[in-house]
Amino acid sequence: MRYRITQRPLISVILPVHNAEKYLVEALESLRYQTYPHFEVIAIDDASNDLSYRILQNYAKIDSRFRVFKNKTNLKIANTLNFGLTKAKGNYIARMDADDISLPNRFQKQLHFLQKHPGVVVVGGQCLTIDKDSHLTGKKLFPTSHIDIHELMYTANPLQHPSIMINRQLLPKSFSWYNPHLTPAEDLDLYFRLGKFGLFANLKTTVLMYRQHGDSETFRNPKHTFAITQKVRRLAVEKHGYKPKAKAKVIAAIQSLVLSVIPTSLVFPLYTLVRGTKIKEKLENLNLRLAS
Repeated sequence: MRYRITQRPLISVILPVHNAEKYLVEALESLRYQTYPHFEVIAIDDASNDLSYRILQNYAKIDSRFRVFKNKTNLKIANTLNFGLTKAKGNYIARMDADDISLPNRFQKQLHFLQKHPGVVVVGGQCLTIDKDSHLTGKKLFPTSHIDIHELMYTANPLQHPSIMINRQLLPKSFSWYNPHLTPAEDLDLYFRLGKFGLFANLKTTVLMYRQHGDSETFRNPKHTFAITQKVRRLAVEKHGYKPKAKAKVIAAIQSLVLSVIPTSLVFPLYTLVRGTKIKEKLENLNLRLAS
């Protein structure tokens, strides 16, 4: 049955896609069957050379909530996201990546939270991690209070980008979204600037299954990623009024030292050890309830 949007508030989901045919159907199905149905998916194929665009076209035929666009050339993620945002009609902007999976009640819970907390400009949530074969590998826990999220921004990314929902009603129409010169840390730069217009939050419940692997853009050249992240932090202090605490400065300095001495091949394993909890052998002990 072809679904038609009939009610508001409308959520606009921005979904950049590039050569994601292996994971794309899982991602799209997780969006299609959200318990809150009043959304549109702005899916932009970034000049894929696999079957991604055909898959997107098929979904647009069966569900009018899926609006599909295609870049003639590969514009990369920041430019692609900015293009998608020009097409968005909703007052709420959700992010999603083509290799991740949103849990069924994600939109319902995040929208309810934003409506109940009108001063919050962006909300994320807790995440489970999966590998290339969609096997559950661990969990990523994020702080939930504005103060804790704000403090963590100088030493780690406190919001999982494809898990966020933004209340666009709190932003000026002239708001500048993603800076293509700061990829792959364009999301962190966005958070620093969003902080001028509202509070940060993460839900306590799990909202996303995040595909974490060494082939992702963040880890293809991890030392370059960290260098851009440092640049974003400097800009936050110099231009956006961010004031890191002394402890955060020390941790950031230690991070720089460690990254300068360890081999690139060890960055991803070290990251998963520090930032994610491996649970391959004892999944039955996982205390997070996926549907809670």
